Amino acid sequence: MAKIIELVKSREKFSPTQEQLDAVAEHLSIEIEDALSSRYSLEVSWRENLRQYEGQPSKEVQNFPIENAPNVEITLGAIASDSIYAQAMDLIYSVKPLVTVRGVPKKKGDTETSANVKALQRFINWMAENESNIKTTGDEAVLDDVQLGTGVFYVPWVKKIKKTRISKVISQGPRVRTIPVEDVIVPGGTNSELDEIPWVGLRFWKTKQEVMQDAQINKWNLGENCNNITPAGTRGWVRNRREVLGKHIEGVQRKGHLYEIIDVYLHYDIDNDGINEDLYAVFDRTSRKVLKLSYAPYDRRPIEAFVYQRRAHLFYGLGVLQMMGPYQEELTDLHNYQILNVLLANCRFWIGKEGRIPSNMTLFPNKVITTMEPREDLVAEQMGEVYPSLNIVQQQIIQLAERRVGVNELTPRPSATLGTRTPGITAMSMLQQVNKRFTPAFAGIRDGFAAALKQCLYRYQEQLLSGNAEVAAHIRRILGVEDGSRVINILKQEDFDEHMSMELTASDAS
Repeated sequence: MAKIIELVKSREKFSPTQEQLDAVAEHLSIEIEDALSSRYSLEVSWRENLRQYEGQPSKEVQNFPIENAPNVEITLGAIASDSIYAQAMDLIYSVKPLVTVRGVPKKKGDTETSANVKALQRFINWMAENESNIKTTGDEAVLDDVQLGTGVFYVPWVKKIKKTRISKVISQGPRVRTIPVEDVIVPGGTNSELDEIPWVGLRFWKTKQEVMQDAQINKWNLGENCNNITPAGTRGWVRNRREVLGKHIEGVQRKGHLYEIIDVYLHYDIDNDGINEDLYAVFDRTSRKVLKLSYAPYDRRPIEAFVYQRRAHLFYGLGVLQMMGPYQEELTDLHNYQILNVLLANCRFWIGKEGRIPSNMTLFPNKVITTMEPREDLVAEQMGEVYPSLNIVQQQIIQLAERRVGVNELTPRPSATLGTRTPGITAMSMLQQVNKRFTPAFAGIRDGFAAALKQCLYRYQEQLLSGNAEVAAHIRRILGVEDGSRVINILKQEDFDEHMSMELTASDAS
């Protein structure tokens, strides 16, 4: 079976001193621990959101208002997030091509630009369908975006290697991957501009074999007898919550034998000249050692993030589950009270004369009881009454929840119809009004997918500018000599993205 290996290689040589390595290690130790502690409350919220989505009650046993009271979690947030997720996926993949390329003509009747646009469009179409893996990983990114508020794409340059007696490179190219939001680490309080923030880290949990393999390929310094790396005690607690709720827990043999490796892209003044360098560091959080330090291997940080509901001037977004959290908690309590109310309203407790009825007697249907005065010796009393106000309050909560997230699938409604004499413009406005609530969220998803595919083009550009003849031959083999040469010439231009725009074909008003 072929194995996909990330290649992280800087185009500029850099040999840091031990003093520089120690300085960066100390800097990252402080920064990463501070970043993780600053988002502690956010991680608590993510864990709670995941629990609510799975419908697991917050307490194993509910003893209020009575012992062993009904304990059912109403998955209001899951209903809304699943509906929005389905709409988003339908919006993205129902239109082809996935991404549309548009060029800026240099003059009227500019046939050269038109031919270049067509060639690049062909290449992106092939890349989206066959190489980038965006359709597989995109599902998980959109799920994270809708449920937890932030989706993240990571686009490295990889080689696909088949290992038999000799290693054989089957193919190489960019690959879109989804990073769980809890494994994307940024400084506390930072904004969403990934290329401008001081640093961003991607956390990976690797076995020792994987660490050794990456070290050999990407020139990591593991130290003598691997003393630069130390196994982590456990995975992050958000990841643990995912596994427990999904009933697919990490094997016992792997626990305590994983290494917490963080790839960090940072701006740092390594030579004390007052100007920050763009650096790339591989950091073991447990041992607090830098395993590799080099200039940034990519011209742009290979990470694209998008959010469901923007929090102004902050990196992490607000997801549907967190929006629905207060309503789900309130509705769950009221629903359980209603179940208890129905149970009590249909139950009776019995009053009997002392000495006439045995104290240990159990009643059941069709049981015959003999007594001198049946109407007086055994009397039934109702334990409760049905309160219709519970239904009314629950409907009010659902309506508020619908208004919060903009979905109307929480309660069934008859489909709206337009009159036969409704003007066309009015009808169009009424139909589009339904989707306006989702415009910012869907626009973020559209931009994230388009940016991920643009990152794929950047990876090709970096390889071509470094003189990789195999990549140029690969492009010509896919598109033919003429269109392949056009794409190569386009990508060799540093500012090609300023002359050609790329956006997801699907419209957020669809």
